[in-house]
Amino acid sequence: MKVIEGKSLIITIESKIIMSEYEKTQWHPPFCAAIKLELKANKKDLSFDSERTLNTKPIQMDLLVIKKQKDVKIKNEIGRIFLQHNIFEYKSPEDELGIDEYFKTLAYACLYKANAENEDAIRSSEITISLIREGMTRTLINWFKNNSCIVTEEYPGIFYISGEKVLFPTQLIISSRLKIDEHQWLKALTRKMDETTAKSLVSSARVLTEKDDRDNADSVLHLAMIENEAIFNKLKEVPEMNEALIKLMKPELDAAKASARQEGIAEGKAEGATELATVVKLLKSGSMVQTLLDKGYNPDIVKSANELLTEIS
Repeated sequence: MKVIEGKSLIITIESKIIMSEYEKTQWHPPFCAAIKLELKANKKDLSFDSERTLNTKPIQMDLLVIKKQKDVKIKNEIGRIFLQHNIFEYKSPEDELGIDEYFKTLAYACLYKANAENEDAIRSSEITISLIREGMTRTLINWFKNNSCIVTEEYPGIFYISGEKVLFPTQLIISSRLKIDEHQWLKALTRKMDETTAKSLVSSARVLTEKDDRDNADSVLHLAMIENEAIFNKLKEVPEMNEALIKLMKPELDAAKASARQEGIAEGKAEGATELATVVKLLKSGSMVQTLLDKGYNPDIVKSANELLTEIS
């Protein structure tokens, strides 16, 4: 189990002991970073809670819990539904969000409430559930409708679920339907990014000034670059975009250049250093060495990145 804590959030990540899971792209950390950026206007009003043991065997789900101060209104549309305890379940583009996933999230919310230190310390009236996926999940929406629930698209891409059978206020967020000018960070978690969106993402990341915001943008941007490689390779042909990407990747590039000099790569093309920085990021996010080699990454660069991370650890 891995817990990533930030200034405003607690992110609980349960590791599944299946090798193929480690080889898949890690979408959840960038998702958590994207949510922080979406809500950064209210980050002083949002806090993170300590990880709670929900059972003798933790539920194996990637969940995000956001605690909000009372009597605070969240500016971003995603947070308009927020109460004091807000539980998120995110599904990557390759994962389904169906009926059983909804009930698993509902079960987590109930255990979260029941495992408070004092009796009824977390009131059921102060819990919300948010389900997020890029593509429409018609199976779940139809289940809600067939079970006398009311499904209302409150904002573009944000559906409120209500009715007697809904235990907690619930919203279903379909990121592909969100407005790009208001939710570019969540919409960046895609394999279908176009050139205009990519340019806007890089430009938005460049103007961030606070370290935590820049770190979160770095996480989102790296995922976007990995999953939309052709688009970002095209951007690198534009001098100002290439310069912006290099500045945003500076921490990884600095480490890459240091290792490159040891291997005699530093005298090569700038693309070599950029590839090394990408490999370092992939290895840090859980990709296997053999998987990167199979994908065609330069063996010398993969070796250098692996040795660099070994030295750091």
